[in-house]
Amino acid sequence: MQNFNELYTFIQVARAGSFTLAAERIGISKSALSHSVSNLENRLQVRLFNRNTRNISLTDVGLQLFQKIEPLFAHICDEIKELDNLQDNPKGTIRINSSDFASEMILYPKLRTLLQTNPDIHIEIFSDNSLSDIIRQGFDFGVRLGETLHDEMIAVKISEPFQMVTVASPDYLAQYGTPTTILELERHKTIAMRYSAEQNKTVEWEFKQGEKSVSFRPTPHFCYNLNELLLQATLDGLGIAWLPKLSVEQALQDGRLVELFPEQAMRYEPFYLYYPSRKGHSQLFKMIVECLKV
Repeated sequence: MQNFNELYTFIQVARAGSFTLAAERIGISKSALSHSVSNLENRLQVRLFNRNTRNISLTDVGLQLFQKIEPLFAHICDEIKELDNLQDNPKGTIRINSSDFASEMILYPKLRTLLQTNPDIHIEIFSDNSLSDIIRQGFDFGVRLGETLHDEMIAVKISEPFQMVTVASPDYLAQYGTPTTILELERHKTIAMRYSAEQNKTVEWEFKQGEKSVSFRPTPHFCYNLNELLLQATLDGLGIAWLPKLSVEQALQDGRLVELFPEQAMRYEPFYLYYPSRKGHSQLFKMIVECLKV
C-alpha cells in the first residue's frame, strides 16, 4: 500500500523550497520531514531534490513528479474543504416519496421556509399512494402512516394523529338526500380513490361503531388516485367522498361541504418520515429530519 503521507511531505517541501519552512507549515520537525522525503526517494529509487548546505531544488524527475501529483492533491484538499463547508452551508438534492395528502398538508408547509432560505438545497417530492419501495426507487425518505412502516426503517413522527371524514356538497344533498346510515351509502353516488391502475378495487372507507370499525367499499361515480381532484369533484357536487379532515376543514367552515356521520369518523396514527438505518447521513439529510419532526 502506498504511503501518501510521504507524497504529501514531498509536495510541501517542493512548494516551500525549504525543509525548514515546510516543517514549520505542517507542524513536524525538520528531521522527520527529511526522513519522510528520504524514504520516498529510496522507495522510488530516484533523487527528487538536489541539496546543499543552503538550498534545495527539484531534480528533473522530482519536477515531473511534482507537476503530476500536486494538482491531484490540491483537488483532494478542495473536496475536503467543500465537505467542511456543507456542515455550515448544506446543499444537494433530497428525494422524498409521500402520499399526496402528506405532501401538500405536512411536507410542503414545513419545508417551504427551508427552501426559501437555502438556495443550494433541492427537494424532490414524488406523490405516490401505493407504498413504493423507497430503497429500490432511489428515494432518501418515505412518508407513511405509522401502521404501514417497514420494520427495518428508522421512523420519525412528523404529524399529529389525523381524522378522515365523509363529506358532500349542499347541492348534492339537496338533490339526492342525506344518508343517515353507512348502509344508505350504497344508494348514493360516491367519489373514491384507487391507488394505482393495477389495483381493481377502490380504497375502503372505515367508520367507528363502538369499540369496533366497519368498512364500506364504494363503487364510485368518479375515481382518482390523488386527493386534490377528489376534493374538487366533491365541491362540484358529483357525489359523497371520504377525505382527510385537514384537507376539507376550510370548506366545512364556510359551508361548501357538509360532514356526514361525524360521530363515526375514524382517527388514524400520525404520519412518519422513514429511512434506512445506515450511518453516515449528510448534514442536509439531518437538516430535513429536524425540519419535519414533531
